[in-house]
Formats: sequence, C-alpha cells, structure tokens
Amino acid sequence: MTGCSGMKQALQRLWAAHRTPASRLSRRLTLAATIAVALILCRWRPWDLFERGGFSTDFYDAQAHAFLDGRLDVPPDVAAAEGFLIDGKTYLYYGPLLAIARLPFAVFGHWADGRLSRISIVLAFFVACTLTFHIARRVGAILGGGSPRRYATLVAAVAVSPALSLAGWNSVYDETEMWALALFLGTAVALLGLWEAPCRRTLAVAAALALSTVLTRASVGLGAVAAVAFVGGLLWRSHRRIAIGSLIGAGGALLASIAVNLAKFGTLFDLPADRQLMSLQNPQRAAWFAGNDGSFLSPRFLPTTVVQYLRPDAIRLERLVPFIRFGPRATEYGSYPLESNTPASSLTVSATLLFLLAVAGIVVIIRRRCLPLLALTVAAFVAALPSFLIGFVANRYLTDMLPALIVPAAAAVAVIARPHQVSARTGSRLVALLVVWGLWVNVALATWIQNLKEPGFTEMRYAIDDAVFGGPPPAVIDLVAGAPPPRDGVVAIDGDCLGLYIAEQGAWVALELADGLRRLSGTADAAGDTISINTTEGDISIEFLQGTALASYRPVAGDPIAGAAVAIGTSRVAIDIESDPVTGRLLISIDDRLALFAFAAPALGGATIGNTLVVTEAGDAGTPICHDLQARR
Repeated sequence: MTGCSGMKQALQRLWAAHRTPASRLSRRLTLAATIAVALILCRWRPWDLFERGGFSTDFYDAQAHAFLDGRLDVPPDVAAAEGFLIDGKTYLYYGPLLAIARLPFAVFGHWADGRLSRISIVLAFFVACTLTFHIARRVGAILGGGSPRRYATLVAAVAVSPALSLAGWNSVYDETEMWALALFLGTAVALLGLWEAPCRRTLAVAAALALSTVLTRASVGLGAVAAVAFVGGLLWRSHRRIAIGSLIGAGGALLASIAVNLAKFGTLFDLPADRQLMSLQNPQRAAWFAGNDGSFLSPRFLPTTVVQYLRPDAIRLERLVPFIRFGPRATEYGSYPLESNTPASSLTVSATLLFLLAVAGIVVIIRRRCLPLLALTVAAFVAALPSFLIGFVANRYLTDMLPALIVPAAAAVAVIARPHQVSARTGSRLVALLVVWGLWVNVALATWIQNLKEPGFTEMRYAIDDAVFGGPPPAVIDLVAGAPPPRDGVVAIDGDCLGLYIAEQGAWVALELADGLRRLSGTADAAGDTISINTTEGDISIEFLQGTALASYRPVAGDPIAGAAVAIGTSRVAIDIESDPVTGRLLISIDDRLALFAFAAPALGGATIGNTLVVTEAGDAGTPICHDLQARR
C-alpha cells in the first residue's frame, strides 16, 4: 500500500507542476500535436478512432485474453507469421505491459479486440510530449536556466519529430514504439527528481517506470534500467541507501524481463529467430538467421544503420502531394546483408531541430560536467543501440533514438544563450521554420506510409497535379514484364489498362485491375449452389454450407488449395475475385473478408462462369484512374 500511495502522490505532484502558467504554451502545443496525431491515425475521420484495425492491432488483446486463461501463448491465427512456435504453442515477443493494460476490457469479451491501438498511440504521444516539458523544467532547475518559451521549444521539437510519423500506421509496432518512448521519458523525469531530492518514494516511481519500459519494449527498457543504475550509482557517496535501492530496482526490472523471456522462449535475452513462423515459412529468411548466428543483432550492421539514420539526404522532394517522400533505401556498407531494408528517414532530416539542440546540449553537459544528465544521456544511447545493431532498417526505429536527443536537447534549451549577432525575432523565426519543417516532413511521411497502396490516394495526388501543373503525369511508366520495380511510389500501367500498379519495397502492388480480365465481382445466394469458375489453368469454386462459405482453387497441375471458412448471412453475399499475373496472386474475398490466398494467377478472361454467380461490371471497366493517367500521357 505504501508503494501505491507513494506513486499516487508523485503523480499528483507531477500533475500540479504541469498545471501552471509556465506550462501553458507547452500544454497548447501538446494538445494541438496530439489532435493532429489522432486525425492522421483516423485518416482524418475522428469517428473511426475506435474502429477495428488491421493485422497486429489485436496482438495485445490476444495476450490479455491469454493472461485471463492463465497462459502466455496466443492463438496461431492471431500471431500469424509474427508468432514463435515453441513446443507446439505460439508466442508473441511483445512485452506484457500493454496487454495487462487491456485486461479491464478483455474481461468483458472480445468486443474491444483491435479497437484500442489508435487511442493507445494517441495517449502515448500525449504522455511523451507532457513528460518532455517536465524533463525541460527539471533540467533547467539543475542547470539554473530555462523559461516557459524554452520549455515549449523542446516540446515542439519532440512533437514534430519521428514520433509524429508513427501516426501513419495503426499497428502493434508503432504502439509499442510510442509507449517505450513515453515510459523512458517518465523514467528520466523521476530520476531527475531523485537527483534533486533523493527519497525512497521517488526511487520507487523511477524503478516502476523502468520496469514498465522493459516490459513494453525490452531494447529501450534496458536503457531505462541502465539509467536507474547509473543515477543511483552517482548517489553512492551521499545517499548510500538510495544508491543500493536503485541497483536493486534496476536488477529487479532486468530479472523481470529475463523471467518473461525464459517463460516464453527459454532464453535470457535473445529471441529464437529460427522458431519464428516467418522463418519457418521462408527458407531465405531462415538462411539469413543461420548466417548471423541465429540472432537479429550484429555489429556488422552498424556501418549501414549509422549512415542511414544520420544521412541528410534521406528524403526527396517531388511535385506530387504531399511533396515529400522517402529517399532511396539504405546503402549497405556492412559485411553481412540486411534482412529487411524498408524506406526510412533520418534524425538529421525528420528531427532537425531536436538533433541540433542535442548536439549543442552534449557540449553543455560535458563542459559543465553535469553527471546526472551525462548518465541519462549514456543510458539513452544504450536504449538506442539495439536499433542500430538489428539487421532491419525501418523508419519507426528512429523513435528509439529520440531519448538520446531529448535529454541533451533539454540542456541546450535551458542555458544556451542566443548569439548577440542574431536578433530575438530572427531566432524565433528560425525555430518556427524548423518546427514547420519537422511538421511537414513527418506528416508527409506518415501520409505516405498510410496511403501509398490506397487507390484513392493515387487518384487524389494526380488529380491535384493535373489541376495545378497539367501535362504528362510524373512518375508514370509502362509496366515491363520481368523488369525490377523502380523506387517506391512509381506508378505503372500494364498494357491497355489491364491493371494499374504502384511500386513498394521492390514489388508491384495492384491499385486497379480490369473487370472481367483480372477481377470478377458479383453476388450469390447464400443458400445457393456451389459457384464454379473454370479457367485454362485451373478451377475456382466457392461452396456454401451451414452459414459458411469455403473457397478453393484446383490447378490443372498441382495440389488443390483450400481457404478458410467464412461466416455469411442468410441472404446474398458479395464475391470478389482477383487474379493478377503481375503479382502472381489469387485472392478471393467474401463479404469483404479474405477467404482464399494463393500464389497463382489463372486467367479470368474467357473463363466459364456458372449461373450461380451474378457478375457485376463497373462502367469504367474497373480502371478509371488508369484511364485518366493514360489520357494525360
């Protein structure tokens, strides 16, 4: 009870300190940025805030239900390729904290599954910006500087950093990143308070937040644990009991993380990469891990990741909305190839203001020999290190590196004076310009991540381009069979608008497919006979039985492929079949739910279709965007 009471009082003091005139500007900036994050996450439809999300948004919900059942494993169909198969059970590698937070919803059933990730990301962003203010205030107190406008500058720098771009993807990945950032910052605030006034209550709060961080994202959590140990170590001479308590708290948090990993995977820290479904199903991925000693991490990736995450040319300007896109993918300099090389920006480009402040702040910390800030900065670099060592490049990993910028940046905004040759107005305009730049970059990248594969996004971009510039559309090419796809975002037309495609991560993604040739849509009676579609390459069938529909594909050569049963109503059902020779995929959807996926592409043109399926065709042949672009060329 004492620990809970102490944490409650600490939170009350934090809230009281936050609701002050000095924090007014920071509060307004935080609120405005949080609203922006919420709107982007909801695709500018706030009424969709609690809509069920896509893949991975129910991972923590599945873990919460598992906890209620007294187990750690989750259903295989939820985890899919992200799961780890251990002794016949499927586990997720995500920490338990955010699943525990969902327990109050899980006890009432599955109604909230996949609906809480957006609001969770929004809340974490709000918390991160709020805690940034408190870091700035406490660092200012330690260094003897700071002001409300300076605190707000740091809050703005964080609000328009890569944390903002996480709003582009409603997923377990971005939710975890955002909360790891917020919890690390909370740990830093508590430790700064511990340095100012050492006491057991503040230590308990710091240790609890470090534990929460490591049980959310272990890599960042190790940095939070290190921070508790480092700051506690600095108090060894003056407050021996507090120092010992901090070491015990750090050790306890570390042991808790180890216990979770042992219970799931039988390892102390690492993950059994060879047991992940993604590796079991992909021989190339399995071979990659075998060549990297079965680990996700290696110092061999450092030359590649350090250059990529610091390079100043990680974005490109273009004339299509939103006018900024990702630059080329990371150039590999290491002695071992990356397993995944996805588009990513850099700290120098998407956190420009924060990066510049951090560089200046490191100089301040070293010159003033401010040991607590140095300890927190080193711990923040510990938190960022795994994201440099992993054999994956991704834009979201930039968020892991933000604490290493925020702590020294707080030192800069606290004490660095404006050069005499720069007027106050010029300085304010420069800061405002960098804030606007960060806002533009990260909103643009979030929009890019969220909408690249959406046909409506491509239609909107080219409609605006036509209205403003006219003439031939940029970044539109003819698709050449067998040629490697170009950089992300290039649009390709196949033949006489048989399909419209957009390049993404070295592959083509279909935006439109021609009706009757690569796509069939229609309706059928839920109680009717089996739908049969016969092609020269094989036969497609959809069978209705006892309130379910089962799709299958029987190729002329090869084994038949059966999909998953889809529950249907008692009236007519909507059928959508896509067979695309460019992507080599066959997808069958029933009432907007995926019923079958196969690596096959039977020709639908000229197929024999039974009377059970009532085919509907769009008047625009199903490729209106393609025809509009073709007309402009």
